[in-house]
Amino acid sequence: MNQLFAELRRRNVFRVAAAYLVVGWIVMQVVSVMTPALELPDWVDGFFAILLMVGLPIALLLAWAFEMTPAGVQKTKAVDGDVEMRPLGSTDFVLIGLMVIVLGGIGFQMFSGNSNVPVTIADNGELATTPITDIETIQAPVIEASIAVLPFADFSQDGDQQYFSDGISEELLNALAQFPDLRVTARTSAFSFRGEVDLREVGEALGVAHVLEGSVRHSGDRIRITAQLIRVSDGFHLWSETYERTMTDVFEIQDEIVTELSRVLQVRLGVGAGSGRASSRDIDPLAYEQYLRGLSLWADRNDRQNRWNAVQSFARSTEIDPGFSDAWASYGVSLIASNLTDFELPQEEGNRLGFEALTRALELDPDNARAHAGLAVHYSQMNLNIDLALEHGLRAREIAPNAAYSNYFLAVTLFISGDVPGMLRAYDRALSIDRLNDLPVQQFAVNLARLDRLATLRSTLNACQHCDDGYREFLLRTATLQSGTEAEARAALADFSRFVMDRGDGTPQSIEQNEANVLWITDIAEVLLGTPNRGQIAASRTADGQGDAEDATVLAHMGNDELAIDILFNLHQAGRTPDGLDYIIYEGRHELPDRTLRHPRYHEFWQLPGMARLAEVRRANGQTAGLPLPMEPAE
Repeated sequence: MNQLFAELRRRNVFRVAAAYLVVGWIVMQVVSVMTPALELPDWVDGFFAILLMVGLPIALLLAWAFEMTPAGVQKTKAVDGDVEMRPLGSTDFVLIGLMVIVLGGIGFQMFSGNSNVPVTIADNGELATTPITDIETIQAPVIEASIAVLPFADFSQDGDQQYFSDGISEELLNALAQFPDLRVTARTSAFSFRGEVDLREVGEALGVAHVLEGSVRHSGDRIRITAQLIRVSDGFHLWSETYERTMTDVFEIQDEIVTELSRVLQVRLGVGAGSGRASSRDIDPLAYEQYLRGLSLWADRNDRQNRWNAVQSFARSTEIDPGFSDAWASYGVSLIASNLTDFELPQEEGNRLGFEALTRALELDPDNARAHAGLAVHYSQMNLNIDLALEHGLRAREIAPNAAYSNYFLAVTLFISGDVPGMLRAYDRALSIDRLNDLPVQQFAVNLARLDRLATLRSTLNACQHCDDGYREFLLRTATLQSGTEAEARAALADFSRFVMDRGDGTPQSIEQNEANVLWITDIAEVLLGTPNRGQIAASRTADGQGDAEDATVLAHMGNDELAIDILFNLHQAGRTPDGLDYIIYEGRHELPDRTLRHPRYHEFWQLPGMARLAEVRRANGQTAGLPLPMEPAE
């Protein structure tokens, strides 16, 4: 072996191998940079890699067979006897150093890629890391492949086109969210920064390394958009461009911006190219303006009138241009996500219109992520079909993996299906994308209140900057009733009761109403804590069979199975089955007694449309709480 090693060195085989690998690595770096810059096809990288691999053994064979001499290239002469090992020379040390650098570069490229790894779940279903909503401490570290799209400034003459500038910004954000390896901050968090801001503060607050900012000037049928990509650490402008066209070219401008960003991000960050707009068809400019107006109003939907105005803007957009898929998707989501009885539109009618709008959006564009996400909610919350809910939820996340809404809506669906680890990962992703938005935090807290996750719930509520104090106390009361100790449950009940008593205007009528509410919630708690002869107030409030699953479980614990099951049937008829069931389908004090689970009518309830399949899916995910038990044999 030593003799062979010495002979390989004498023939410079090792030197040639080292030099070949160094030069080959340099060639591949140049090719990877130039391919996107020159718009070469994707197979170019692979072609050069294969070419270099095939060339390596040929180079080694040539090194063995031939050598460089003063007289030129000649066949290597054999040597009689043993070959002595010669000492390393300066050329050898240079090649060794270059090899170390190349191997280091290869290792860095292999292990420093996309760091958006799902959160690890421990065997008991708890997070193996810090609780995922402790926003100040657990947010994923800043990675280079991350960006926030700040709201573009409105440079219109009258300064009344901010909705239009915001809409353009959101459209670009949605396109970038389809880049598989790029972490993109959601609108609510990114748009909390307006005007003159310190980009380093933005980067720190949102956990991003880059921002896209710009301005929009919209006048008549002319539009001027300026966009620039900036590195937040030093304010360096990586790319900037100005586009001035007619309104009919607005989508072409957006596609050009996304295409240019794709090239820059590929070269600078190694992020694979994503996709731009879902459809390249021409959209009526008036329809697009209504759509952008709707997006702006929907972003401020906590104001009920803004919510309704957004619904109407999306509807007008679809009327002006019936072929506008994004408008149909937004119209559908706004309908199914709103309490429409406030606007004299029956909820059942609103749900029907929403479903038709989402279906129409997918007919126009089968890859519309927002429409898929909306249908996931429809099939998991209204017209129960857990298979379709999961299909659409997973498809939405596949299309837009870095959109907060796709992860958030999927999390809601996974909670109903019983996939707790999957739900935790989806919420973790949504919250890491949308750090400054309390809405998904609140919904996550609701789910945690149904699970045995009291410590995580507390940290979640501590991180929720704008959660109403009464909402906090209500969730803590609900969670401790579900799985806390009796002492914790009674302490949380007392805190919530004090909060209820402090509400109102101080009039005798207000005080009387608050006292009645405290008696009611205390009545419920005492039943679940095992105190006999309580619950009469809850029973009187639900005598007509109307209520939620907490009312049902209280009645069941009081021995009134018939009325409890009546409530569940009414919830299903109203299209509220999954939402109404969330109290009783996870382990804890809210679980129905075994007697109720064996009741023949409870078995009938789980044979209603969608329920039997939901039971199968939950069992497959290891969740059996709330599912029917075998009926007692007839005597």
